[in-house]
Amino acid sequence: MNQEAKSTFKISWPVKVLLLVAMMLLALFTVALIVALVFGFNNTGQATQTVTMVLQNVVVFIVPVILLATRVKQVEGKPVAATMWLRRGPSLRSLALVVIVYLVALPAMNYIVDWNESIKLPATLHGLEEQLRAMEDQAQLVTQAMLNTNSWLMMLVMVLVVGVLTGMGEETFFRAGLLGSMSDGKVNRHVAVWTVALIFSAFHMQFFGFVPRMLLGAWFGYLMLWSGEVWTPMIAHALNNSAVVVATFLANNHCINNNYLETLGVPQQGETPWLAIASAVATAIVIGIFMRNNKNNKS
Repeated sequence: MNQEAKSTFKISWPVKVLLLVAMMLLALFTVALIVALVFGFNNTGQATQTVTMVLQNVVVFIVPVILLATRVKQVEGKPVAATMWLRRGPSLRSLALVVIVYLVALPAMNYIVDWNESIKLPATLHGLEEQLRAMEDQAQLVTQAMLNTNSWLMMLVMVLVVGVLTGMGEETFFRAGLLGSMSDGKVNRHVAVWTVALIFSAFHMQFFGFVPRMLLGAWFGYLMLWSGEVWTPMIAHALNNSAVVVATFLANNHCINNNYLETLGVPQQGETPWLAIASAVATAIVIGIFMRNNKNNKS
């Protein structure tokens, strides 16, 4: 294909999304099969979960986007780095605001997490509710087993895997891959951000944590579109996950009261959640400042 053809022919965004999803599902099945054959079908130990997470982030999330970007370069002549939203690094202002938003939004997010966890389905769906809660309880046990360590070295390994690598992997696929494809296809940016955020949350298959995870996904999506690169949402995602790893480690070793951090902003029964409300207002103000300072950025 000559250069002129490359400049006129474009792969449509629905095709890109379908290709990414198909490659992701195939890779997910392959990784699950390999892990089961190597470690056993019922092995949920720390080593198994760590290897699974590494393979998932690299093979399931990052590789499909690289393959798509390579194909786009062959067809359209668009650089791989541009397709993957790696054209430039994050600004110091963006990173500072990421940290500020994380700290300021903590009480509001805790309140939303608590609200989502306490949702009760109608009586006619009681059986479904029990199944959903059992699934999440099992997933929580696996996560706790993975993060349960007294070793500082293992804690740092978990930060690298659960925090950094997961942040890179999931943001590469969901933001640079899915959201980037929709954005390049001229889909309304708000529709694209919230659609991908919904898919991102649904992928984790945790109904009683769906809303806060969707809000996080939307925040990461807007970060990418406003900054024009995927590094900033990667760092925001890694910060969120790494903080959980470190807080869990410190709580397990009686260095901090993790229950206090998790309930900050959650009122007692019947009380008004003033701290959560103030947190939400402050978060909106900070995000508004970020939007104003980046309104001229183009994806």
